[in-house]
Amino acid sequence: MRRLLVGGIFLLGLFQPDLAQSETIQFPTEELATESVLPVFDQPTVVRNRVVELSRRFELGVLMGYALTEPFYNPLQFGGTLSYHINEDHGINIFGSTFLTGLSSEAAQLNPIPGTSPPVNANLQYGPIPKYLLIASWQYSAYYGKLSFTKDYVMNLHLYGLLGAGMYGVGDASKPVVSAGLGQKFHFSPSFSLRFDLRALAYMGPDPTSIRLDNKTGPQPTSAFDDRFMLEGLLNVGISYTLPAL
Repeated sequence: MRRLLVGGIFLLGLFQPDLAQSETIQFPTEELATESVLPVFDQPTVVRNRVVELSRRFELGVLMGYALTEPFYNPLQFGGTLSYHINEDHGINIFGSTFLTGLSSEAAQLNPIPGTSPPVNANLQYGPIPKYLLIASWQYSAYYGKLSFTKDYVMNLHLYGLLGAGMYGVGDASKPVVSAGLGQKFHFSPSFSLRFDLRALAYMGPDPTSIRLDNKTGPQPTSAFDDRFMLEGLLNVGISYTLPAL
């Protein structure tokens, strides 16, 4: 019995190289890939089936704005925009608005100033009140995409940037202003859209706190106040209509 076991082990050792060789699979060299490659497109298409085309179209809009950093005067304003899209990416935007008159709710509480005896009014209504804003900007449509809320409805959208300059009417003076902003449009159709934009305004403007107003009985000229650097934020929301291409 021992001799049969030893003989079996010896025969298995003789045939083991042949068994290992029979399990090796070989392919012809010409059928093997020598390197990995990626397809190259000479003119890639970023967006297919673009629904909203802007090139050579005028766009009109009505907006309601809110001055985010205005501490003393009414932050609400109403205005409009006019844009001309030179192509799908670049355009010119003109924005104009007028501010509502009056004091902010916080400034109105200073007439009279709490804790003063006899009562003393801050009289900030006699300071340089913002009146209008007019800005011409370069508009760059950085991104066009589609947003699907359901399987049957797709909303098109544009993300754009703004960079421009204009005039800021404060009191009885007009101050140069530079502006930069970012906006988003949600298109209900190829012509109508809901528009949001946030602008930063930088200018040298009159400081309402640079002189005493509690002893004044009427509006003061803007020249009576000291100028200082102002940085304000303006949020606009509105509806726009894009005319057919020229």
